[in-house]
This record gives sequence, structure tokens and C-alpha cells, in this order.
Amino acid sequence: MRLAVYGGVSSLLALGVILNAMHQRSNFYAACVYLSKSSACIMILLNMGLLLAICFGKTLQAIFFGALRAIEVEHLYERSWYAVTETCLAMTIFRQEFNLQFVFVFTTLLFLKIFHWLCQDRVEFMEQSPSNRVTFHVRMVNLMALLFIIDCVLARHAINITLTKGPNMMVMFGFEYTILICTIMSTIGKYILNVVDMRSEEPWEGKSMYVFYLDLLTDFLKLITYLIFFFFICYYYQLPIHIIRDVYVTFRSFIQKCRDLYRYRRATRNMNELYPNATADDFARMNDSTCIICREEMQVTPTGDNNDNNNDNNNNNQQQQQQNMDQPKKLPCGHIFHFHCLRSWLERQQSCPTW
Repeated sequence: MRLAVYGGVSSLLALGVILNAMHQRSNFYAACVYLSKSSACIMILLNMGLLLAICFGKTLQAIFFGALRAIEVEHLYERSWYAVTETCLAMTIFRQEFNLQFVFVFTTLLFLKIFHWLCQDRVEFMEQSPSNRVTFHVRMVNLMALLFIIDCVLARHAINITLTKGPNMMVMFGFEYTILICTIMSTIGKYILNVVDMRSEEPWEGKSMYVFYLDLLTDFLKLITYLIFFFFICYYYQLPIHIIRDVYVTFRSFIQKCRDLYRYRRATRNMNELYPNATADDFARMNDSTCIICREEMQVTPTGDNNDNNNDNNNNNQQQQQQNMDQPKKLPCGHIFHFHCLRSWLERQQSCPTW
């Protein structure tokens, strides 16, 4: 309703200034000159252009996403606020180049960022709703391919202008498009992992590690891009205040992931030796033998018999492997979990699940 009222008022104002210009000037060219010389007319026409961009974005949203979930709208407002704030700070560096071109390029950038954010949220939502329709995958594949192509084209255009004309405002937009390329590549990678997990008959134990490595690589590429842009702007302009927060957050995230990887490798290097098998006496001292990670009952797994026939070796190996995965393991703190549950937990956290 609010968008309809805003659209109606904006359309009436734009139509009014255009008719007024045509009435005061004898031809179309003179009317265009009159509109370009009037600040009020320019603001009204820019507002009309913003309305058309919103309508175009709403149309694309209906095509690729349909109705947005409440959490997606909330994320959209939060991220848009940060993007606009950072751009306002960046304008202090390129204030001498602020013109209509800057407004147009920034609007395009924000427009693309919004669709990248929505695409990220939808790919993450795939894990919560694995039974997605074919139309969902068709939409997502086409959207991700389209965003990747647009990001590459715009990044190349901005870099070419910078190399041709020297440092200018397009440096900032080229940097932003490079970050978007890293983001959409990460989203494509997670989409592929989710699709592989959905098509597998058994739960994919190693998926979380692939996602972890993908996030680690994405943070590394973003950090390199941020640092290059940071030193470039410091050399040619001044301290880029607007990306200090992004540099810090990305650097902290990358260092934290490196620490988590080291701790995970150390914790899972020799799990069979580090964590002994739980015995019947251990279960007798417990009030509940349920694994709190998978919520399934734990049982003491008997050791395999070495006197089986050779014809049954393959079946015995498979059974032994399954028994090892279901083998309850006892931590130094005394808590007991399934072997595969514990390994899966250590991929995300390097502490006892009860802490």
C-alpha cells in the first residue's frame, strides 16, 4: 500500500514537471535543457527513476524468489543500512567526483548486492527444506549464473576505466564487484554441496568440512581484496574509513577459521587412541544412554570376530566399519557420544557438546 501511494505521488510529480517544461519551452531539446538546469526537476526525475528501479527489482524478485520470508526481509534491511552507511563514508573520499554517474553506479551496485544477499539466504534455506521443487533449482541456477556474469562484466569495466583514466571513483566500484564475485562463487559452491547432499541416500558426513574449507577460501580471497583496495586508497587518496570495519571482520573471521581448523585437526588426528571406547560399566554409571548429538540410543559395540570365513570378508568389513562409526567414545570429561557424532561435532566446535 505504501509503495502504491509513493508510486502514485512520484508519477504525478514527474508528469507535472515534464508537462510544465514542455509548456514553457517550444521544442523537446529546449525542454530537456530546462529540466537539466533545474535542481528541483532533477530531484523529482531521480525519484521517479528510483521508483522504476524498485518496480523492476520487485518484478525480478517475483520471478526468481517469489514471496520473501520474514527473516530474509529482516536481513535485507540490516545489510542495506550498512551498505548505504559505508557508501556515505566513501563519498567523503570521492566527493569531488560526486555526480549523477556516481548515483547511478551506486544504485546499480546496491541493486546487485540485494540479489546476492537474497540468493545467499535461499541457498542456506535449502538445508532446512531439502524437498525443493524443480522450479526452485531452475530459478537459482539461472540467477546465480546471471549474477556471476554481471559481476565479471562490471568488474572488468571498472578496472579498465581505472587503468585508462587513472585512480577515480570506479576503483571503489571495481573493488565492490570483486567482492561480489567472491560472494557469488561461494554461494554457487554451497548450492552444489547442498544438491549433492540432497541426492545422496545416506547423510553426507563430510559436507560440513567442505563448507568450512569453502568459507575459509572465500574469507581469504575477500581479505586479499580488502587489503589491496585499502593500501591503494591510502596511497592515492586518504585513509578509507568505510572499509575498516569490513577488513577487521573479515580478518577476524579468517583467523578464527584457521584456529578452528588447527584445533579440529589436532582433536581428530588420533580419535581412536585419544578417546577410549565406552564400556558397559560407563553406561551403568550414566542415568541416560542417549547421545545428545543425534538423540539416538548408544550401545556397547562388540569387537569383531577374527575367525570368520574368507567369503564373508567384505560383509564383515562393512559391518565392522559401521560398528566403528556407531562406537560410543568417552571424552576426558566423562561424557559419551557416538564416534561419528563426535567427529561431526568437532568439525564445528572443538569443545564438549555439553559445555
